[in-house]
Amino acid sequence: MTQPLATLWTAGGALHTGRLNVVADRIELRARGQTLSIPLGSIAHRSIDRSPAMRIRGLPVLRLELADGVVVRIASLERVTDLTDLTHLLETLAA
Repeated sequence: MTQPLATLWTAGGALHTGRLNVVADRIELRARGQTLSIPLGSIAHRSIDRSPAMRIRGLPVLRLELADGVVVRIASLERVTDLTDLTHLLETLAA
C-alpha cells in the first residue's frame, strides 16, 4: 500500500477522520491536529473486526492491540478490501 488511505480511526477515545500511511517501520495516522505513529514492532495483535459493537459508523475495522494495551481501531473510507490488504502488508513487514 503506497497510497495514503482515507480512514476513520480511534485510539481509546475520540474519533478522527484522516489518512493512514505505512512508512517503512511504522503506521502513521493523521487527522486535523492529531498524529499517531505506531511502530510495527509495538503491534501485539491485529484482526479485522466486523462485530456491530466494534464497527465505526457501520464499517468493519482493523483492530490493532498495542504492546502497551492501547487499542487502535481503523475503518477505511475507500474500500472494505483495504483492511485486508493492510493486514497482509503488516504481516509481510513484520516478518
